[in-house]
Amino acid sequence: MTDQSLPAASRPVWTNWTRNITHQPPADGSDYYFAPKSLDELKAVLQKAVTDGAVLRVSGQRHSQPPLVIGASETPKTYLVDLSCYADLGPSGDQAMVVDAAARTITVNTGVREDQVDAMLAANNLMMRTVTAGGFFSVGGMTAVDVNGATTAAPIFAGTVSAFTILRADGSVVSINETTPSENGWAPIEFARVNLGGLGIVTSVTIDVVERPYATSLAGGSDSFSAASKAEFVSQFEDLLTRHDRVETFYNPYAVPPASQNFFAAWWDVVADPAEKIPNQPPTTQTACTLAADGEYGSPLYPPPAVTTAIMGQRIKAVGTTTTLAGMAVASALVTAADQTHSDLWLTIAARALFMSYFIELPAIDADGLGKVWDGLQAVGARVGQDSPFYTAAPMEFRFVTGSGAAMAGTYTTQPGTVFVNLDLIAFAEPTPSAQYPAALLQFFADVERDWVALGGLPHNGKMYGFYDPQGPAGNFGAAFNPNFLAALRQRRGAPLTAFRDYRNSQDPNGVFYNTFLRALLEE
Repeated sequence: MTDQSLPAASRPVWTNWTRNITHQPPADGSDYYFAPKSLDELKAVLQKAVTDGAVLRVSGQRHSQPPLVIGASETPKTYLVDLSCYADLGPSGDQAMVVDAAARTITVNTGVREDQVDAMLAANNLMMRTVTAGGFFSVGGMTAVDVNGATTAAPIFAGTVSAFTILRADGSVVSINETTPSENGWAPIEFARVNLGGLGIVTSVTIDVVERPYATSLAGGSDSFSAASKAEFVSQFEDLLTRHDRVETFYNPYAVPPASQNFFAAWWDVVADPAEKIPNQPPTTQTACTLAADGEYGSPLYPPPAVTTAIMGQRIKAVGTTTTLAGMAVASALVTAADQTHSDLWLTIAARALFMSYFIELPAIDADGLGKVWDGLQAVGARVGQDSPFYTAAPMEFRFVTGSGAAMAGTYTTQPGTVFVNLDLIAFAEPTPSAQYPAALLQFFADVERDWVALGGLPHNGKMYGFYDPQGPAGNFGAAFNPNFLAALRQRRGAPLTAFRDYRNSQDPNGVFYNTFLRALLEE
């Protein structure tokens, strides 16, 4: 298909990538899904939503697992905007990416995918400060939630964005950048970063980037190793994080050191003067627009039979052990393949899985801080080491990032240099709402989540969380996004959430961009 074949208005059955959410089109036969290609077309969709009394949300590459975009059912009715083919940059307003090499920035329309940005930067001898491993995410989605990177000294991806262009509910277009005056003691960019789609339609962002004179200016490598105790873990990771700039780590909770290695670490270092000066060779990528025309969103899928095996592995320890070990091998192979092309976008294919992802603040990269990371990992490791009705069938993933002032991020902090660990627990389930997941899976996730909350953790806004009721009986569990959990989360976020909510309401007083789930996140 060509870029022009994505219909301007349609009524598809909408699903997110995990397929825990399926939204049926309106019963009256009306269109609700719009794909504008220009600002004028986007403004027309906005005006239609206002006239029809509909909520307007943006649909990207569909990797968000909460109903941030849309739920299975919505009241009032909801319209979706797909910006895969949208362009309004450059002298003629028909470009989706514009590089300013001298300023070391790239301005990107938000429907563009990360792999497109990476290729454009490579063509200009530049690279991102931090990346999320899969190039199949939209830039809009990556900045609407707290998508992490793997650069320890850098913030989450949204923290590397220095300007946002936003179409507001009244039809005006505003720019929020690092010099926009503060309101009520808060800089608006603290709300634009991790905006949850609540401020308006973000049409473009400006990303701060760094120089990459050669492909070999980024040097990758990996290693497997063992840590049988907290002390060994601390020693290994103090060394690892001292020596390397960007680190992505996998943990196999079934491996028993020293007989087997329970950690695999991939790293990428920025090299100022590489011995071998290989020119940058931008990879060939498909545009989000071309992919959308074929109905393709998000990651290419790992073979379904592997997922079926993984689901079975969660009931049988021996299968879970084998499947997790296979997952470690797949991660290693993907990283090795990426290193051969000098890329840190190593995740090129993924199994459809549910994630619970938490950010936990660390006192420092020292014995106390890394000991806390060990405790978070053992919330899983200790459980699968015992008899359990549920066993993980994939490695855990974790990485380290620096906190910033993004109000709604799990890495929010007012203390410069504060480091957070991001822990991922992965499981496999049939493509159904979380209420239909096996009870053993829900119980396991709830128990681990209680431990992570006790460590001070806050959830990633784009993943699943809230598997228990903090006001309920001990050991309770249930579907994700428990209302009482969300209420407790509001209290824990405190002043940053209140400030974000107040600013959001000032920008969108009639709630054009305020859907049911976002209200549940922000309101008492």
